[in-house]
Amino acid sequence: MISRHVLDEIASHDVLQLLVEGGPTTASSFLEAGLVNHIVWYQSASFAGSDGTLGALKGLSTSTIAALRRGRIVSVQRVGEDIRIDVEV
Repeated sequence: MISRHVLDEIASHDVLQLLVEGGPTTASSFLEAGLVNHIVWYQSASFAGSDGTLGALKGLSTSTIAALRRGRIVSVQRVGEDIRIDVEV
């Protein structure tokens, strides 16, 4: 759960940007709360089944295709064997 008090305290110190790094619960919580304006997404050519794994945005609920959160891809770069995708939300 995101603490608005903590975020307000950070903002009171003139912090304009905050890097949030975490797992699926953290990422989903910030997206659901509308607190994300930029995502840096790394994609590799690796594949895993659903058993024993967590999706990157497992906690994010989207009831219909029309309800999808849309972003705008601003940059795609190759990083070694992976791909970095920058998205404005």
